[in-house]
Amino acid sequence: MIDMSGKTIRLFAGLGFLAAATGMAQAESYDTVELGLTHDRETCMSKAEYVLFRYKNQNGSGKVTRANWVVYGWDLRPGDQDVVIMCPIVNGVVDAFLVVHSEGTESNRDYTVDEIRMMWDQ
Repeated sequence: MIDMSGKTIRLFAGLGFLAAATGMAQAESYDTVELGLTHDRETCMSKAEYVLFRYKNQNGSGKVTRANWVVYGWDLRPGDQDVVIMCPIVNGVVDAFLVVHSEGTESNRDYTVDEIRMMWDQ
């Protein structure tokens, strides 16, 4: 009986270590930021495409594609991030939004958000 509980404690201790080690892994996360109003959707889309191509070229990796009202950036550095700039029309106004998604570090996402916001505001 004592041996059995000793094994159980060791098993639970091992599982606790595994859970702690897994918790230290990088977590999937999103950052969402409002970029601001534009005159119309085409202005927003052109600006979004320009900004994402500029970001991609500055950081040396990725792919940029354009859809109906969204521009996507795939596998952008640092940290293999995916980026979306949306240009929805809400109540007759085009308000651009940025979403950055990655399984990397928060500092990589912060860098990407800050750089894209700076480029957007230029």
